[in-house]
Amino acid sequence: MSAGRGAAASGRPPGSSDRPSSPATATTAEARDPASTADLRRSQVRGSTLLVSGRVLTVLLTTATQIVIVRALTKTEYGGFAYALALAAAGQTLLSLGQGRLLSRFLAKYDEERDYDRMFGSMVLAVATILITSAVSLTVLFLLSDILVQSAVQDPATVRVALILVFLGPLDALDQVFVSLFAAFSRPGAIFVRKYLFTPGLRLVVVVCLALTGSSVTFLAIGYVAAGVVGLVVSALVFVRVLRERDLLRLLRPRHVVLPYRAVFSFSFPLLTGELFLLSLTVGGVLILGLHHSAAEVASYRAVFNPSRLNNAVQQAFAPLFLPLAARLFTRTDLNGLRQSYWHTAGFVAVLTFPVFVLTGPLAPDLTVLLFGQRYVDSGLVLALLSVGYYFSVVLGFNAYTLQVTGCIRYLVGVNLGVTVLNVALNLALVPSYGAVGVAVANLSALVVQNLLNQWALRRSLDTGFVDRRLLPCYLVILAAASALWILQATVQPGLAVGLAGGAVAWIVVLLVSRNAIELADTFPALRRVPLARWLIR
Repeated sequence: MSAGRGAAASGRPPGSSDRPSSPATATTAEARDPASTADLRRSQVRGSTLLVSGRVLTVLLTTATQIVIVRALTKTEYGGFAYALALAAAGQTLLSLGQGRLLSRFLAKYDEERDYDRMFGSMVLAVATILITSAVSLTVLFLLSDILVQSAVQDPATVRVALILVFLGPLDALDQVFVSLFAAFSRPGAIFVRKYLFTPGLRLVVVVCLALTGSSVTFLAIGYVAAGVVGLVVSALVFVRVLRERDLLRLLRPRHVVLPYRAVFSFSFPLLTGELFLLSLTVGGVLILGLHHSAAEVASYRAVFNPSRLNNAVQQAFAPLFLPLAARLFTRTDLNGLRQSYWHTAGFVAVLTFPVFVLTGPLAPDLTVLLFGQRYVDSGLVLALLSVGYYFSVVLGFNAYTLQVTGCIRYLVGVNLGVTVLNVALNLALVPSYGAVGVAVANLSALVVQNLLNQWALRRSLDTGFVDRRLLPCYLVILAAASALWILQATVQPGLAVGLAGGAVAWIVVLLVSRNAIELADTFPALRRVPLARWLIR
């Protein structure tokens, strides 16, 4: 097993210095079937739509699980349980050093180049990184448990639970590796069953057993970890089957496996700055808000923060399959195909997310009162501002992922650090006077600036306009429909029911205007056999 040379984190395409020396390199786009790019694009959208339904299913299962846990545990027990789950969530990203989420990019690249030694090496590298960082982190955590755990959770029983649940960090990081593996080999069905059905279902079974048997919270913690282990075993078995179906196992030569550590780490390390920006959005403003205002003001913000992030749900479901598709097209030097796939996906996500934006944007005041009561009426403006920021980032598509694939790593690092500083500075300036609204304005501004800067760089990387001409009518009708709904709510205040009806009509109009641009009929040909849908897409 040897180490491969990697591309520097520069503006040139990544991977240019670690091309395989064998003659089995990537062919150009002209040498391939010209229809293959369109087929890949539509297959990616169909698979991503399946993952959207998977996310909805996961939300339902997770909600049911949460209700049972809260009812079955005491507040003290649940506090320790929630604290440990937060540690596990943070550990998923930190332990993989960004590799789990970006692994599909390298798998797709090396698969296109027929460089199977590096392809298998990138898998080994991702798993080895998680195992090594997990061993170090868990050792430190257990040695310093008095400081890191017992200082936050005083009850000895919940301390034990926290020290059990921290093993979910490595398990979740390894789970993300398998999601990337399935995405790289175009297996959305495997992601759907494994990530969105199997593990959430197992956890629901565990909490139901907890409630029926009256077991302790320790039983719940062990059950969660056991569900993660079983899920990983199932993922490994499914992945072996996928390799056999693609006849790749025979190409695995352990003694010839190459670890492309320079290419992988020069790509993943700088992009951890994106996680820093995400941290500023989720935690930074809240900490500053807590320093200057009461807990009630913090509650006004946190209550609507998660609903606002529903605007990202569809985009996050499309992300696992978009990154390997973009990597394949860039490796083929098919810039036109990458450009078309980028805008096709952006338009699809914008149209599918529009109903969520209507609910959390124009209808935010009514939705906030419905969900949280009259006490949170002031949070309606906070929800609307946050939703505008998140939906704006959705409409412009996967600009950060595409810039990663095309090699603009240094630029992305600069943008991520810059908008992080901007977000913190705006929070410091606005929060003392405007409270939760100030945090929302800071986050909205940071999201808009980040995406404008990324989109500006994308114009050169993809040789595209700021907005694709084919999608311009789609975006204009989205803007007009959202504005009309906002004006209706501000002037007439018809209530949530009438607002929902207006939003449904607006979405139908958006679909009608956008159907050709997002290739609705070609992407989902089965819709032609459904009477109402046939009229919509014709």
